[in-house]
Amino acid sequence: MQMTSPAPAGDVDRVLELRRVLRAAADPHAITDDAVRVYCAAMGRDDHRMEAALLRQAPAVIDVDALVDDLVAGLRCDPPRSKLDRLLPNRRWARVRRLYWARLRDYLTWRSR
Repeated sequence: MQMTSPAPAGDVDRVLELRRVLRAAADPHAITDDAVRVYCAAMGRDDHRMEAALLRQAPAVIDVDALVDDLVAGLRCDPPRSKLDRLLPNRRWARVRRLYWARLRDYLTWRSR
């Protein structure tokens, strides 16, 4: 069995800082109208008010920690099933969850640049 060495302390610090920054950016109170306006202009989206409402509501719909883990790992996975899936097992709920996941993922990716 081959043993691997732990990640260098600098890498761990960068990952922890990235997690902290992304988690803070996903806080609904941190999503400002000005930031969303700039984001919408950069992404070619028209309705910054609708986008801001969607982004602020996303933490209530998806697991933000799982999304942050996904972004830090460099993956682009679908959102994990949630407890609400058992209550609302239809396909529409899955589509809504994917929409919130994708929009918040795009916003956090843009913010982390």
